[in-house]
Parts: sequence; structure tokens; C-alpha cells
Amino acid sequence: MKKFAKLFVAVLAVIMVMAVFAATAAAQSAEIVDPNTLKPGSDRVLFIKDGPRDASGKPTGELDGDGSGLDAANPLKPQDHESFDPTAAAPKWHLQTAFYQATELLKDEGGTIVVCGPVYFGPYESYGSGSTTRDVFTASFKTNTIKITSVYNGVDYRETAGAKIIVDTPAEIGMYGQSIWENIDIETAAAGRVISFDCWPTLVGEGVKCYPSDPAFEGVAGNYISLSAGHRYGKSLDVNSNLLVKSGSYNVITGAMWGVVDSQTNENCNVNLTLEGTTTVYGQIIGTTGQKGKFSGNVNITINGGTYECDINGIGVTGMLNTDGVVKLNINGGDFTNAWSINTASTGYQNNGPALATIDFTGWKGDITALAKAFGAITDFEDIKLPIGVTQQQLLDALKAAETTVPATTAPETTAAPDKETEKAPEATKAPEVEETKANTPVETPDEEGGSNIGLIIGIVAAVVVIAAILLVVLKKKKK
Repeated sequence: MKKFAKLFVAVLAVIMVMAVFAATAAAQSAEIVDPNTLKPGSDRVLFIKDGPRDASGKPTGELDGDGSGLDAANPLKPQDHESFDPTAAAPKWHLQTAFYQATELLKDEGGTIVVCGPVYFGPYESYGSGSTTRDVFTASFKTNTIKITSVYNGVDYRETAGAKIIVDTPAEIGMYGQSIWENIDIETAAAGRVISFDCWPTLVGEGVKCYPSDPAFEGVAGNYISLSAGHRYGKSLDVNSNLLVKSGSYNVITGAMWGVVDSQTNENCNVNLTLEGTTTVYGQIIGTTGQKGKFSGNVNITINGGTYECDINGIGVTGMLNTDGVVKLNINGGDFTNAWSINTASTGYQNNGPALATIDFTGWKGDITALAKAFGAITDFEDIKLPIGVTQQQLLDALKAAETTVPATTAPETTAAPDKETEKAPEATKAPEVEETKANTPVETPDEEGGSNIGLIIGIVAAVVVIAAILLVVLKKKKK
């Protein structure tokens, strides 16, 4: 009896240690990572660009060089991927791209992808069944940071080879790991395109240029790329989004999921969104979900600089599921001359508003007139913190003085909120599957690796129950 009791205690101790380890791993993966600290996971570098296409737009696979991707003269030549089935109802075209295969080659160590020529994403580079929206997924590289750039070793391939990423209907890019975007052009050949980061820490650094293919749409919000700190439509649980944007021009930037379907939820999420540098936003900044999908958690938005000809909303149209949500908007700089409005929430939001919403200007670095422009765009924040020595009356006087010297401007009618997507996430082909993510673990698609500590913890609990039951039976028999 004593031997079995000792055995039971020993086994239980081991299981408890395993449980603590699993819980610790989960907690670590949910830590807030400063995007400024991100560096490529290794020194490995792969060069990619498009080859020729046939009359239908399909890549022919023909590229100069040996296809190794080791330099610009030998860009990576995509191979037929083992998981690609051209006869499938919704072929996984993204698997056949140099972009995907480069992330797959770097997924275990990270590195740098150099876009050394035009790289196009359209119907034959994306995956899904929607007519207007499909996914260009990467491999799952998690914390093995990958940098995407067009400037390497002193050569700017945008100038020498017209390097850029072109996003066209129905493609929308989904990153499955920590990434850095610097010195790269992102051209949009259609409205409503988005890059989503699945709540992985992301740095959109210096030298990013975004523009529509057709110059006629310059300044029209919907024709610029949007950024989503969360997944395009996948559920997430207990995660911290960390998106830092230092350059580029955008339609919409969201702190949580982009929001294509109503059925998915961002639960207990803490949004950390920072905008600065030469960033320009024409459409909206939204602290939570962009269009559909429910949200619970808190929002922290910091604006240190940039130009904002847009609405800034602490929460989106789906509001908050929790009743204790907090929205903190810290504005330390930026040009708000043509800002439309700064609001705690989108007009007509559902569910709950924030329990506390604060706008804090105490770190403001600009002059009082620029501060007055930002102050004048506020609609419904009640908790407004101003720099020491500055009063609301001073700001109102500065606004009045500015209005007598500068003609009033109106918001263009064409720069509306993000286009409403009528397509559902791919269902008919069950691709891609929408699964719950835990602590920054990417949504798993059939071809992705990954997983969640939840499974490990459940397994441990199950093991405890089974072992305990076996030992009790043995003890009873021994006693008889």
C-alpha cells in the first residue's frame, strides 16, 4: 500500500511539473513583444520575383538562373508543392508561389526575403472559394522572424528592377509569424485589399510605399492596402496584438481581426497599435475588429506622428463583448489638419462600449496649433488629458484663429470605411479551416504546422485522471 502511495505521489509530481511548464510556455507566448526589437531570425537570404505568365495569367515557371534564390540573378524558382492539387475545387495556388515557398524554407530559423522584381498576387496565387476575397497564406514561421524588403546589400531593386508587391482581386495576404517590412513598395490593383498579421508582433518600418496601380485613384482610401493586426477572419483567444507602423499610406488599420464573418470572435485580446513616422491613413483606424466578428478585451493606440485624413475609432462596429473594456488613445504627435473625427466608437456600434475611454495628449511634441487640430476632431471622449499648462479654451482659441486663415476642408466622399465583404470565409472546400488560436499560435490550415498549449494541458489533465483511476483499482485489489 505504501509503495503504491509513493508511486502515485511521484507520478502526480511529474505531471504537475509538466502542467506548470505548459502553462509557463503559454504565458510566454502571450507576452508583449516590442516590434522595434524584431530582427531576422538568421542571416539566410532568399531572392524572389515573378517569371513570365501565359495568356490566362498563370505563371509559366520560367525564370533566369538556377532557381536557388541565392541572389538576384538566381531568384527562387517555385516547385510543384506536395500539397498542391490542381484538380481540387479550390486549389491551393498560394503553395505554388515563390513567396510561400520562401517562407517555408525559412520557417525553422527565420531570415530575409528580398523582393528583387515584381511579385504579383491574384487568382492564381491565392486560395479559397470567394469571388472577391481569397487567402495568400505564408508557411507557419511563428517567432522565427522574417524580413521582407527590396533593398539589400546596397542595391534598391525598386530602382534597378521595378521591384514591388502587387495585390489584385481576390488576393489578401495572411502572415503566420513575426515579420518586418522595410523599404518595399506595395501596389494595389484593386480596392479592398488587406495584409493580416494574425496577432504576431509586426514592424512595418521605414521606406514602405503604398499606392494604387491607377494614378487616378491616388488619395482614394479604398484603393490603398489595409493592415490588420489580427487574422483576416480566424478566431483568437488570449492574445496580444503588437503592430508598429512607421511608413506607408493605407486605407484602414485595425488592431484586431479584419473581420469577414460574423461567427468568429477575438476573445480576451489586448490590442497594442502604434503609428508614427511618415504613416498616412485615408480611411479609418479601428482599435478592434474591422468589419465583422466580435471582440472582447482592451485597446491601446499610440500615435507619435504621421498624417491622418481619416476617422479614428477606439472600437469598431461590433463593439465589445466585455463590460469592463478600456480604450486608451495616446496622441503625442501627427498631422490632424484633415482628420475627420476621433471617437470612442464607430457610429451605431453593437454590444458594449468601453467602460473607460481616455485620450491622452500629455506627451504631445508639436505646437499648440497642431494640437488644436487634433483636439478639434474629438467627438465624444470625456476623459481628455492635456499637456501641463494647456487648457481647452486655449485650444479652441487656436482653432478659431486657424480657421480665419486656412480655408475649411471637407472629407472626400470616396474615402469611405472599408468595403463590406459579402463573401464568406471558404466553406465549400473547407479551406482554409478557421480554428481557435491560443496565445499567438497561428490559425492552422490543412498545410500548416503549429498547435496550441491547450491540447497539451488537456492531455496532461486526462493523463492525471487515467493514472489516478488505474492506481485506485490496483490499490483496491491489493487491499482485498
